[in-house]
Amino acid sequence: MITIQGFAKLCGCNTQTLRYYDRIGLLTPAKVDEWTGYRYYEEEQALLFVKIKNLQQADFSIEEIKALLPGDDDLLAAAFERKIEEQQQKLERIREIQRSYLKETMDMQKLVSTIIGFMEEQLNSPTLWEEFGIDMGRKAEITAKAHAMLADMLAKNREALETVTLTMDDQAVTGAENVIRAIRDGNLDAADRILVNPDGTEEPNGIPEDAEVVFERHGWSHISEWIREMPLLKEAGERYCVFEQTAESAANTVGLPMMMLVMMASEMDELKGGVTCNTTPSKDGRNHFTLLFKKA
Repeated sequence: MITIQGFAKLCGCNTQTLRYYDRIGLLTPAKVDEWTGYRYYEEEQALLFVKIKNLQQADFSIEEIKALLPGDDDLLAAAFERKIEEQQQKLERIREIQRSYLKETMDMQKLVSTIIGFMEEQLNSPTLWEEFGIDMGRKAEITAKAHAMLADMLAKNREALETVTLTMDDQAVTGAENVIRAIRDGNLDAADRILVNPDGTEEPNGIPEDAEVVFERHGWSHISEWIREMPLLKEAGERYCVFEQTAESAANTVGLPMMMLVMMASEMDELKGGVTCNTTPSKDGRNHFTLLFKKA
């Protein structure tokens, strides 16, 4: 038999490692002197140490090592092959995460630089705030709530942003980023700034037939004339705001849908459901607004 110090030198480790292996039940001494407490090992136990060390370095768990120690070399060779396969799969998963990280980073940059930036631009329009009759002193409070609402909306509906479509000289521009870029170029007149169905029709988009009309106003000059009369609809469900406006209307801007969302969110602790805002040119020279609702 050999002392723990001698066995540690034989194995090329320190005594703390051997005491640790003993404590977790991997490699116990062949004998412990009942009077002195000294540990003694058989020289053949060095083979067990080699197994333990290599299995541990190969990322086997303690329980896996315990199960493999009684096995022969063929059993260990098969276990190493399985571990190699696991590590290869893990490596490929890490590569997928790396690719996903790069894409997610670019997507987040896109969201911040285009969509959120565009919202900021629209909410910085004094004309729009005046159109809604909102005191500019409340701007910071309402804008902060709009940020929280927009962040939640983007988190839930990122894929939907790629289906937003804008008509431009009879050509469809699809994707939120492309739409915003087209608007910022300044080449669109008011009549062109219409969100349309994917098939190109200019009818209010995505409103189900069973949605109930809960509020409407016709012939108004400014949104501030009726906005405070509009019901809050605190129930869970989908809200559909439909505007038909003259070209002269002060509300006839691309920031109108965003401001409607902001107004609804600012009046409630939680907006339970979605909001769709559609704008089309007036056919009779008067401004119209209709609010429809479908319970969840």
